[in-house]
Amino acid sequence: MILSEMERKSPFRIFEKSIHGGLGKGNLGVFMARAGVGKTACLVYLSLDDIVRGNKVLHFGVEKSVEKVKAWYDEIANNLAETFQLSDSNELREKLDKNLIIMSYVNHSFSAEKMKSAIQTTLSQGGFSPQVVIVDGFDFEKATRAEVDSFKKIAEEFEIEMWFSARTHREGQILNEHGIPAPYDQFEGQLSVVVVLDPVQDAIFLRLLKDHDNLNPSALHVKLDPRTLLVKTRYT
Repeated sequence: MILSEMERKSPFRIFEKSIHGGLGKGNLGVFMARAGVGKTACLVYLSLDDIVRGNKVLHFGVEKSVEKVKAWYDEIANNLAETFQLSDSNELREKLDKNLIIMSYVNHSFSAEKMKSAIQTTLSQGGFSPQVVIVDGFDFEKATRAEVDSFKKIAEEFEIEMWFSARTHREGQILNEHGIPAPYDQFEGQLSVVVVLDPVQDAIFLRLLKDHDNLNPSALHVKLDPRTLLVKTRYT
């Protein structure tokens, strides 16, 4: 029930078709939006989408406690159970317990080195081999190309998909010729997929800025419900 309904309504099925099957092992992707638009919720829902399909996810909450991140998962899982009218939500909870590890780094302690160490620890001590890594809260505005290169090398070494959130601003950001705002444009070569969340009235529009080697991708034509992040409608 969960899988069939998410297959039908998940925006990430549309992503997979639009970006040639998905982000892909060894690649970095990013969701960009202003504060409060839904970056964290989008990453959590993307994570849940992988989890229900049996993929293992390692979620790094940067400047966010484990309890706060877990609360996001609980809220969105509850929304899914309510939306799909699940008579028994235990299956989703069991998959979460089995396929998700949350780690928190506060006081500016997160780094690529810490990430690599954490992945190695989950592999050696728990036999947990993540296929997907979520990084919510990394400050790209203070990052260097060398730091982002380090994340890229980790993704390649462990053959994982790595998704980040990135904060944009309401005004004053300079865009490059592909619509990617500064300072994120300096990482264009390291980011395989770039998606912007645009809030409009009672919906969130998904806008694809980069699709692997395609810097002029086709429009996604997807409008999301801001509460559940499920597909509200497709438009032309």
